[in-house]
Amino acid sequence: MEPKKILETERLILREFNIDDAEFILKLLNTPAWLEYIGDKNVRTLEDAVNYLEKGPIKSYKENGFGLWLTSLKNNGTPIGMCGLVNRESLDDIDIGFAFLPEYSKLGYGYEIAYATINYANHVLRIDKVVAITDSNNIPSMILLNKLGLQFEKTLNLSENDKALLFSPLKAEKDRLEIDALTSRFFDSFTNKDGRVPNVKDIKSIFIPKGILISNTEDPAAIYDLDNFIRPREKILTNGSLTNFCEREISHSTKLFGNIAQRFSLYEKTGERNGEHFETKGMKTIQFVKVNGNWKMSSVAWSDEK
Repeated sequence: MEPKKILETERLILREFNIDDAEFILKLLNTPAWLEYIGDKNVRTLEDAVNYLEKGPIKSYKENGFGLWLTSLKNNGTPIGMCGLVNRESLDDIDIGFAFLPEYSKLGYGYEIAYATINYANHVLRIDKVVAITDSNNIPSMILLNKLGLQFEKTLNLSENDKALLFSPLKAEKDRLEIDALTSRFFDSFTNKDGRVPNVKDIKSIFIPKGILISNTEDPAAIYDLDNFIRPREKILTNGSLTNFCEREISHSTKLFGNIAQRFSLYEKTGERNGEHFETKGMKTIQFVKVNGNWKMSSVAWSDEK
């Protein structure tokens, strides 16, 4: 009987395993990456592989309606790995697992099929939350999990001698909105376009008291505390030296973990310096900390295009 297809992507097909896949399982479970990061399942013969399939993925299909599935190339059906969902007694949530033959790694297949699997879990199986666990030394897996929107949450003791890192889709929408608003205030504090009065002093309420600002466009970098940064900028923005000035974000990427966050911000600024129009772009990296329940900036460093 034809194995049940779960989903397909641009390049891949995800389907259920059957016992005819034992030879592939024997190969996959004895690759160096599997043995190092997932563990030795003592699968040494085809009989062992059949036993693994029957007591693992195939049993899970019957009991849970999901499990680990075989990943194959769409164009020729070649099996290249596995990806799927696991219901572990040691976890409160369903987790995603994946593994590939070494010759098919670093080709984007992992992200392609894992992203589709999480989408399938959320929208077809109605599983609201999918987590992941990985070995603390498996850097490629952590990078992929971050790309999938999963962030490190904590270290788990799965058993007496088995520790793993738990990655979860952290719910931080409120924090992101607060960070967005704080960033907008920072950019707006310099604006004197269309007759607006700049509010550079607002930076003191945006930052922690010992915040620092670093201009790294030129070498050596110029490093400021809050007062030394505010005074000269307030002067040029109010004495006619810098007019019609506006600075705004073009795009940004924000990473959060607990009470800290980092934002990379591509921005542009325009204005008239001593009567001459200018415009330029640059990049800021902004560090945030949550203090007494409120987000504050702790440092900003930037480099403008030359």
